Amino acid sequence: MVSTQKLPILVVGATGQLGSLITKHALTHPNLNVNILIRNPDKNKELVDQIKQSGGNVLIGDVTKPETLKDSTKGIHTVISALIGDDSTVFEGQKHLAEDAVKNGVKRFVPSDFSLSVDKAKEGEHPFLDSRIKFRKYLETTPVKGLHVTLGVFTQTFFFFMTRLFPGLHYYHNPDQKIDFTTYEDTAKFVAAALVDENRTGDHYFSVNALTINQIAEIYNQIRGTNVTPKCNGSFEALKGAFGFSKKNDPISLQTNMLAIFQIIYDDRCSFDKTHQREFPDVQTTSL
Repeated sequence: MVSTQKLPILVVGATGQLGSLITKHALTHPNLNVNILIRNPDKNKELVDQIKQSGGNVLIGDVTKPETLKDSTKGIHTVISALIGDDSTVFEGQKHLAEDAVKNGVKRFVPSDFSLSVDKAKEGEHPFLDSRIKFRKYLETTPVKGLHVTLGVFTQTFFFFMTRLFPGLHYYHNPDQKIDFTTYEDTAKFVAAALVDENRTGDHYFSVNALTINQIAEIYNQIRGTNVTPKCNGSFEALKGAFGFSKKNDPISLQTNMLAIFQIIYDDRCSFDKTHQREFPDVQTTSL
């Protein structure tokens, strides 16, 4: 039985990289009753034990198998999805979850947006955002209110692209374009803090770092003792052409993903007002 004295929330995908962090930070808020829905309870036994010790429930289910979700949201006020994957998980899977949420009177749903501005992206523009855009449109047809979290680019993802996938600091068109990015940990802190207000819904924007490629290089070189110089890969039109070519050859490759993200960054859709961030002055964040 879910506690009625605290706000009952359900974190789905709680053993993943971001989901486990959201769960961890939600557990630090005494007015939240944290429950999780996972596929494999053996994947993170320590987290499972923490949930049980805190008075929460550990539910076993798979969002791609709707029969395993029956009444998983019963007694829940807010569902938080940290699911990743293809359309079968991020759209169809979240849709199955939302259908159970509607049936059980869930008030709020936090979709697995956690990225660039889903509200500004267009279908077909970014293969990894399409599923999120479709689910956002579906959720708007239900009585469940959405709480959408935008954070720019994950810091870890940005530096994976720049140091592993294509070594070096690259940019297109404008070296003075500011890039918003936030760590997984800080994202989880903001999400957990936002959940405390049961009436908080709508679009929320958080970004700990907003820096140009030259500022990023300056900090990187200072900390790493390197002498990396940002490299211009061409105009914005060249970026669009590179993305089109990559998407045609392999629509879900890391290269296609990176170029799609760059498109949204360099036409300024990745910069946003941080009004909501200022509402959480107690959240300790990580600078670059």
